[in-house]
Order: sequence, then C-alpha cells, then structure tokens
Amino acid sequence: MSSQTRTAFLAEYRGARAVEDFDRAVEIVFAAMDFDNDHPDEPSLTAELRGMHAKAAA
Repeated sequence: MSSQTRTAFLAEYRGARAVEDFDRAVEIVFAAMDFDNDHPDEPSLTAELRGMHAKAAA
C-alpha cells in the first residue's frame, strides 16, 4: 500500500470517528484486518488504527 493510500485510509477512519459514524469505522477496521491478512509482509494497518486510541507513554 502506498503511503498516500495508507494516509487516506487512516484519515477516513479518523473522519468516521469524528462524526460518530461507528458503522463506517467498523467497516474500515474490518478492511484493515483483511488487508493485513492478505499482505503479511507490510506494516500492520490494524495496529496503526489501534494505536490511534492508545494513550501516549510519558
């Protein structure tokens, strides 16, 4: 996945969460899981989505 596509994917997820469109957010998470399963050599998109909700360590 190109960096532009990855950025657009993450932006769409953030946008769905921002407007509380949780159905769309879940669709995006499932698409990320499918992508990760189909491309095990690439960085995990699911982990990146999960990291958006993790509190930063000090």
